[in-house]
Amino acid sequence: MSTLNEQPSQQLRDQLGELVEQLPFSEHIPRRSGDVAFDEPWEIRAFSITTALHADCRFQWDEFQSRLIKSIKQWESENTSTDDWSYYEQWMHALEELMRDTGMVSEEELEQRTAQVLATPANANHQHAVREPITIAAPADTGDREGSPR
Repeated sequence: MSTLNEQPSQQLRDQLGELVEQLPFSEHIPRRSGDVAFDEPWEIRAFSITTALHADCRFQWDEFQSRLIKSIKQWESENTSTDDWSYYEQWMHALEELMRDTGMVSEEELEQRTAQVLATPANANHQHAVREPITIAAPADTGDREGSPR
């Protein structure tokens, strides 16, 4: 079972690193200290969903790559400035297209779920990093009464 802030195994890190290196435009992937970096919680979720679906043999990695290339090239053809550039937005476009085209999700399901997510406040699910240890305090002692549950 995974725990909060658990570090992935070296084997998993190596596997993900190999997949990332195969990606088109990998020089555009945000990085910090050489590792793939995520600025928003949704970015790591998009990355994780994609790699999990691939690991579950739902698609070949080159299928995703070709859609990502197409998405990036389309964005580049429609924009003259990089002010609004987001690698992971293009990632999501590619993933959504792949999921629709392979029948993993219908257009209607995708639209409904997108509407639900957009209607939910950003902090509704506590989607922020927890940097301090979490402590669970035992309930206050209410005295030992025979036959009373603790």
